[in-house]
Amino acid sequence: MLREYEPPTPEILRWVAHHVHRRARVRSVAPLPGGITADMDRVSVDSPGGLMDVVLRRWPGEDWAEGLVTREAAALAAVRGCGVPAPQLIAMDENGAETGVRCTLTTALAGQPDLTPADMQSWLGQLATVQAAIHAVPEHPRIRWDGWYDDSAPLDWLVDRGLRDAAREAASGPLVAEKVLVHGDYQHFNVLWCDGRLSGVVDWPNAATGNRGSDVGHCRLNLAVLFDTRTAGGYLVTYERAAGVRVDRRADLRALLCFDLGWQRFIPRQVGGRAPLDLAGMPDRVAAAIRDALDTID
Repeated sequence: MLREYEPPTPEILRWVAHHVHRRARVRSVAPLPGGITADMDRVSVDSPGGLMDVVLRRWPGEDWAEGLVTREAAALAAVRGCGVPAPQLIAMDENGAETGVRCTLTTALAGQPDLTPADMQSWLGQLATVQAAIHAVPEHPRIRWDGWYDDSAPLDWLVDRGLRDAAREAASGPLVAEKVLVHGDYQHFNVLWCDGRLSGVVDWPNAATGNRGSDVGHCRLNLAVLFDTRTAGGYLVTYERAAGVRVDRRADLRALLCFDLGWQRFIPRQVGGRAPLDLAGMPDRVAAAIRDALDTID
């Protein structure tokens, strides 16, 4: 769902300042680029301890967002101390009772998304290593998530009808019974970098317990969309090397099949001019990734 940004109200900013320090005040607010389903801001707060940057995420008036605040809070608690570079939760308003909107307040991490990596091999290696670390976290949220795959989706964007039918049939089988912590939206827009090193993973409201193949496949889909099929294929190999396990190929395929032409509308907003973007070629790149994925299903 693509939404228009709404600035935080004075009431919300007072809530932010209060949770940083009772004598704090907001110095500045800067919208963070790329938000699609929520509004995000980097807020600088002046307190007796000095100037501090925090991140405010809000889901204004969205009923479908129910539960996302607690999911993010649970995930951030689960990964803390497990070697995953994630923000820390400062406060949350689960149902908008305090601020009028569902929101979370977290620490701000150093770095920015890197959508034009100078060393793609190193970039993919770090991306895969951190995702493997997330999947190795021992504590899992209660909610189950195995991706957004809808077996009734028409898949009309796949112009090769034979490929469409083969993919749908292959995706219909059972998934491997697996329970790991999944980020739920692990991809390059939600990973921060400093000087070529991965410095943080953000955007945790879709975290759950699930099949790692769904999480890896979602990342591969995003790689195919922005880069190319070879990069998406290379990521699967790199991840399996980092994790030391074989990804469930059917879960991976289902994630790739979650593409539709709506991606051509929202990906430009996420990119925000920070990387070259070939919109017309997206369906062909994802179709090629699906064809490759079919070749690996047992």
